[in-house]
Amino acid sequence: MHEMSLVRALFRQADRVIAEHAASKITAVRVAVGPLAGVEPDLFASAFAVFTAQNFPHEIELVVDQVGLTADCPRCQQVVELVDFIFRCPRCGSAEVRVVGGDALELVSVTLTQNNLVGEAVT
Repeated sequence: MHEMSLVRALFRQADRVIAEHAASKITAVRVAVGPLAGVEPDLFASAFAVFTAQNFPHEIELVVDQVGLTADCPRCQQVVELVDFIFRCPRCGSAEVRVVGGDALELVSVTLTQNNLVGEAVT
């Protein structure tokens, strides 16, 4: 399953955050998923649940923020939201837009505990 490899990669990133902050455990993970990320959010959540159940003695909350598809338009020099996968600037009609957001799965933050204190590390 493609999503399981993404979850493993996500936790490799989270492990670095834990080490940087000398935390004792992860309590929540927040990710942003765009429509061109190639990730099915429900399958990702299922893979996350399986992975955490197999690798952690405690529950870890997953928060998935679905983000829109954004592009940079060189003609009108604006960052615009693309709707319905129409790759034209909605302001000026240019087809020369360049996707700048919504094409990835990104780790947004990890909520950590350290000696029973809770804090959020933003990546």
